[in-house]
Amino acid sequence: MNAIEAYIGELDGRLSGPRSAKTDLLTEARDGLVDAADAYRAGGADEAEAERRAVADFGPADLIARDYQAELGLRRDIRVLWELIAGVPLLILAWDLARAFADWSALGAAPSWYHRAIGTADTLAALSPAVAIAGLLAARLLSRRTAGPPVARAVSWTLAAAVGLNLVAVATYGGATGLMEPARMLVSVPCAVLSGTWILFSMRLAVAARSRRTTA
Repeated sequence: MNAIEAYIGELDGRLSGPRSAKTDLLTEARDGLVDAADAYRAGGADEAEAERRAVADFGPADLIARDYQAELGLRRDIRVLWELIAGVPLLILAWDLARAFADWSALGAAPSWYHRAIGTADTLAALSPAVAIAGLLAARLLSRRTAGPPVARAVSWTLAAAVGLNLVAVATYGGATGLMEPARMLVSVPCAVLSGTWILFSMRLAVAARSRRTTA
């Protein structure tokens, strides 16, 4: 194995993340190394020496892998933020539609504290995608001034905040309803399905955010 392929193999072993994103980064690195080696060969170096110099110029694999890992984490976080931005408003709209067409007459009137709790949950749920959008905008602005780990950390913290708001909203919905009358979540099949879907979706987002922070 030549020096370039050995170096790319070491980078590959140090990185974790989506296979397609890893492949893109490793391909870019390989192309850059090949171009640098070609330049050294054009200057008179033999093939082995040209590749050795290209690898040395590129930098230590552990340092390059750290920057690449931050880039992989950033790409994954941005994808999860977009899922939250699209998914949470869709679930809110679908739940409101299902709730509007459900028959609540058999459940009786809800107390005032329940309305306040649901109003708080509605606000938190609405803030979740708003925070996610703010995180994407901040990442775009930061990327114009810096790159790598600082941008990745900012997006990671934004993701944690947005996911946290959504989790608190779901917990408030479920907690308040369960405390008063669990049957309200099952008043119709669409309401029951949407309740379960929102819980599963929120758990998926939480797992994605946690796995990112434990590998950052």
